Amino acid sequence: MDRRFLLTGIVSLGAMSLASDALAKLSIADAQAGLRAALKQGADTAVTHLSQTNGYWGDPQIRIPLPKSLASAQKLLKPLGQSGLLDDLHLRMNRAAENAAPVARGLFVNAIQTLTINDAVGIIRGGNTAGTLYLQKKTTPALTAAFTPPMENAMQASGAVDYFDRAIKRNNLKSYFQTDAKTYLGQYATGLALQGLFIFVGREETAIRRDPAKRTTQILKSVFG
Repeated sequence: MDRRFLLTGIVSLGAMSLASDALAKLSIADAQAGLRAALKQGADTAVTHLSQTNGYWGDPQIRIPLPKSLASAQKLLKPLGQSGLLDDLHLRMNRAAENAAPVARGLFVNAIQTLTINDAVGIIRGGNTAGTLYLQKKTTPALTAAFTPPMENAMQASGAVDYFDRAIKRNNLKSYFQTDAKTYLGQYATGLALQGLFIFVGREETAIRRDPAKRTTQILKSVFG
């Protein structure tokens, strides 16, 4: 069976809103190239944005919250004007994530380059964030391993670790934490930083699928037009 016909048939099921007239002119290789371009654009935009000051902190949906016990203490202390230490810790955690975000770029690029025909078909069959879910599945283990050391170092350099130690001592919360401050904060913040990263990539993927203004190259226009 002709691959172009197969691809058109898959898309006609309604999983991805690609124009039928454009698809008729596309080969599997073109579709793969378009998907790679869309994922790369979304990933680049996400990493660039989140690496900036307030990339995490300025976005309520992906801002890294304090651990629950500290967040509860912050909520109680804020009306009393005594939450400054925890407020600073909260900000510094997000600054650390912004500093560590660039490490994701290379891993995303590697995952995108290994996109296979089967991967492409799976993404086509999926929803508006199917490509993001592909990236998440492919890169999370490596991202976690790569992200944790710079996140721990960023936490240390930003002063978050010292603030964390002081905060748990001042608020008698040491029994809530089983590891040292650097390890705990690194693991906790890494998980949430990656979660926020994929939320942002998903936004970009959805925008590329839906908004013609986001299709900045000819291959994107051909595939998603």
